[in-house]
Amino acid sequence: MEHRFFSAVDRELDRNPILSPKSADAVLTLVSNPCTSDSTLTSLLETLKLHLQNPNSNHQKTLSLLSTLSHHHPRLRRRVDAAVHEFILLPSTPASSLPHALSLLDPDQPESLDLFSDESLFLSLCFFPCVKTRRWMLRNVSKFRVRPSVLLTVFLGFTKDPFPYIREAALDGLVMWNDSVRVEDQSLVQCCYFRAVELLFDAEDSVRRSAVRAVGEWGQLLVALNPDKTKRDLSDALFVQLCIMVRDMDMETRIAAFNALGKILTASEDILLQTLSKKALAATKEKNYPGQYTAKVFKIPATAAAFTFVHGLEDEFYQVRRSACHALQMLTDLSAEFAGMVVPRLMDMLNDDSEVVRLQALQTLHHMAISDHLKVEESHLDLFFGALIDSNALIRSAARKTLQLTKLQKLAMFRSCIDNLIKNLDLYPQDEDIIFYALYKLGRMHGKFVISIIREVSQELEPSFDGKLNFNKARTAALLVLAISAPVSFEWQICSIPPQIFSYAVTMLGRLSCGLVDVMGQDTLLAYLSYCSRLTFDSTSKNYEGEVLDLHLKNNYIHLCEKSVEISSSFPELMAFNKVNPPPLQSHVEVTGCMEIVFQKVVNLWPLIQLGCINEVQQTLRGWKEELRIFSRDSRQAAGVLFFALKYLHVIKLLGKAWACTSQRNIWFNNMGVLENLLGKMERRLKEMLCRYVGLSSEGELHILELLLVTYTLKLSCGEIFCLQNYMNKLKFVLRRVECLSREGSIELSHFVTELQNLSRGIGDSEDGAIQKLDTLQNSLKLFSLKHFMLTGDLKYVDAEVEVSDNDFQNPFPFISGLPVGIPLNITLHNIAIETRLWVAITLGEKSTQFVFLDLHEFGGCNETRKFKFIAPFTRTPKVKHLLLKISIAMEYSSEDQHLIHHRKGPKHELIHLSEGKEVHLSMAVR
Repeated sequence: MEHRFFSAVDRELDRNPILSPKSADAVLTLVSNPCTSDSTLTSLLETLKLHLQNPNSNHQKTLSLLSTLSHHHPRLRRRVDAAVHEFILLPSTPASSLPHALSLLDPDQPESLDLFSDESLFLSLCFFPCVKTRRWMLRNVSKFRVRPSVLLTVFLGFTKDPFPYIREAALDGLVMWNDSVRVEDQSLVQCCYFRAVELLFDAEDSVRRSAVRAVGEWGQLLVALNPDKTKRDLSDALFVQLCIMVRDMDMETRIAAFNALGKILTASEDILLQTLSKKALAATKEKNYPGQYTAKVFKIPATAAAFTFVHGLEDEFYQVRRSACHALQMLTDLSAEFAGMVVPRLMDMLNDDSEVVRLQALQTLHHMAISDHLKVEESHLDLFFGALIDSNALIRSAARKTLQLTKLQKLAMFRSCIDNLIKNLDLYPQDEDIIFYALYKLGRMHGKFVISIIREVSQELEPSFDGKLNFNKARTAALLVLAISAPVSFEWQICSIPPQIFSYAVTMLGRLSCGLVDVMGQDTLLAYLSYCSRLTFDSTSKNYEGEVLDLHLKNNYIHLCEKSVEISSSFPELMAFNKVNPPPLQSHVEVTGCMEIVFQKVVNLWPLIQLGCINEVQQTLRGWKEELRIFSRDSRQAAGVLFFALKYLHVIKLLGKAWACTSQRNIWFNNMGVLENLLGKMERRLKEMLCRYVGLSSEGELHILELLLVTYTLKLSCGEIFCLQNYMNKLKFVLRRVECLSREGSIELSHFVTELQNLSRGIGDSEDGAIQKLDTLQNSLKLFSLKHFMLTGDLKYVDAEVEVSDNDFQNPFPFISGLPVGIPLNITLHNIAIETRLWVAITLGEKSTQFVFLDLHEFGGCNETRKFKFIAPFTRTPKVKHLLLKISIAMEYSSEDQHLIHHRKGPKHELIHLSEGKEVHLSMAVR
């Protein structure tokens, strides 16, 4: 049927050199059908190539069909490029078709290099009469390898083009050119700047908008190139020039003006203050700056900046008001007096109708608080308290974050803040953890005020006459959090807090620790409260001999926490009292050295894991992860090592949690589900570490395999009889791999691995023997200890990315029920060898998955990075109107000597997913 259909199309194309709509639709049907054979596609390509060379043909439609063919069938892309390249070189090729043809070529391919390096071709197209052609050239100049001087001349020339779209594109090109070329010629920069200033008064909105961006970029470069004596005046001139544009009639132009103002690095305090004043200030009355005030006035008075931000904050469009608030966030760093005058204006914005504006105003206030520029008056607090009860959770959170960093001058203001936070707790109990944290931070900054408040409310925290403690009230919990913050305040007066307060806080340990999880773990909090209670008692009794400590150590759990504190004192990153946050890693250490420090410190966590102090371990690991993520932003070359370190820290966290579960009582009833989940995650992470990192040394692989043995041993020691044989087979397979690595590298095995080898030989293949040895397997875990992971060489991270263009809920791909549908994918592979067995996994629902094999021999590229397009056929189209698929890339990983997955036409081994599931929306085609 396909052959007959193509023959009819081919005959029609031969008879008529001009593509009719019917013929174009027929060609499009063949191209987009994933089941069309390669021979048909090749013949179709040759036919389209002949039509392209015919001077009487419709070149635009033919090029569109070739573009579709290249998109749906990447293996034919080189042949399509060759046909288009040949078409461009023909003398009969119309110039109007050249931009479309050039858009099909990849400028990085050697075959296309001569075209995109031809300055004469570039200039001839730039000056082509067709407006669309000129605009396309200006928008795509980055594809051409043209001298920067030629590009700049073209951009400056086209800023005077009669068509506004061309002037807009030329101004955007000037901004792009400035970002990509280093310019040191002051006269050249001045020329570009003042040309952009002229276009600030253009009649077209889009041109003025682009001119504002160009003025901001070139103006800052002009300021940077001038000597220090004139920098401030030039920066002020740029600032005032942009201030003029905030009164533009076009909304987007006003937004661009405020965005540009927010990027100004320096400005005089007088000019900044003028933006908040309607009247001309004495300091700015006589000042004038070079620039353009109107179309014919070429000096700008400093008073032109008057009322700039007042206009912006009162604009009718919320987008402008938000942009003005964001610009203030940047400019408040330049002047403390200006910041002080901005506060009342921003406080008024907390009553704005738009949630976006209220949120941006709070973010600006938060930035000012961090910079120590936020000075809040008592009259401002009511507006703050209004934000605390906002219906939007993001606004409430931003208000608390700002309030907790605010320095209050009076006790009455502090008391009012505490009372409103407690009322906030009653209104929004779901925000309890966040409110507790805000109370703690606010208390740390105002230690003396906290002591006064606790003295006033101490009777509320005491037991009633019948000896009962009323600790169910949210107010009581909030006051206890406030009391906890006093000993770590910068105004440290611990003796002024009654010692029993800390004892009362212990009874609400679980509730309080949830709010302070970012500061300290539950075990640390318990030890901290015990420490504060003893220190207060000892300091007031004047009788500290050490014997009193025994009264607090009778409880085994408290003793365990005190023991963990004793151990932590030997490690700076685990100090429980004075430094509750994990220490930052040394930022100046190079990547591999930084990783080595992390791997060394991980070993020190093993005693705490054995003691069950998992909260301290998690807090430390969390701090290291945060430091590594920050460090990774500027370390692209060592991305594999960084990803490996983050994965390793996650495995250690899972190990600590699993070890804590096995050490607790009643594991059979309470923790079985939790432990099984933890061990399942740990097994998956370890397998990913083995197969997704290229360059792992034998010692490193042996270290990961030993952790895998711990995982299987913990699984077996739980006594799950129904999966006993499965995990015994896994354990023996890993042991065989360990023995091979040991013989190849002459590596000495640990006592734990040696004991497992002996047990494995004694158990044999009998399931009964394994059941009898379960206790011995569990005892072997006592021999395990965490060792230092030695990092040698660079690691390459095996990764895959899959993208689906032009598809979302509102723009689904059409399909016909019962027929296959082709899904176009853009796939990028990193560090994947060509012999790797890769699959495209297409998942429908939770259980139905279809696999499509990816033969890497059919695609170009190298092992380091391989990019290609692929049409994935999905054959299981059900009878539904709408369909949601998830597509991911997976790699086969043979971890055992038996097949784990049995698909008739799919993978034969366990799969490791290399990418996240990408959603694809399908909708039944309407006939």
